[in-house]
Amino acid sequence: FLDAYDDIRDHAHTEYVFHGGRGSTKSSFISLIIPELMDGNPDMHALVMRQVKDTLRDSVYSQLMWAIIEHGLEDKFRCTVSPLEMTYLPTGQKIYFRGGDEPGKIKSIKPPFGYIGILWFEELDQFKGPEAVRNIEQSAIRGGDTAYIFKSFNPPRQAASWANKYVQVPKANQFRHHSTYLQPGP
Repeated sequence: FLDAYDDIRDHAHTEYVFHGGRGSTKSSFISLIIPELMDGNPDMHALVMRQVKDTLRDSVYSQLMWAIIEHGLEDKFRCTVSPLEMTYLPTGQKIYFRGGDEPGKIKSIKPPFGYIGILWFEELDQFKGPEAVRNIEQSAIRGGDTAYIFKSFNPPRQAASWANKYVQVPKANQFRHHSTYLQPGP
């Protein structure tokens, strides 16, 4: 993941697509980079998404808790489950968690300052297609000049899946990283 890390640190792209098999540490890498990005961008908040809201707590929320502990930052974050969010105490920045099954609620997120500049779609292939993802991006990423959009998923077996087709179309502002459980992780 060193190539991806360097690219993110240089902000050479806006969109980062991580695809690969189970156990390839895609989610671990993204969860580790989010607190680091927040620390370097004090006006930037994060939004972490899964298609189904009820899967957030046991997946991405737990994954980010792990990352915060790995960074040794547990005393610098307040993590609550009602509402499901994390607050970086030195600055007041927030990590919000939402489901794609309630896209209207994304528009109503109003950080206390700054803007949402980090967006993570976990299990991208479970979202309802590229148009739904684009609509979420437009609702979430607004009000700032810099953004980091992360998309992670295990490629579906069906070659015709929209997510499989999505990674086959190169975009100028997109960085793609493929990994397997055989490669060393973060």
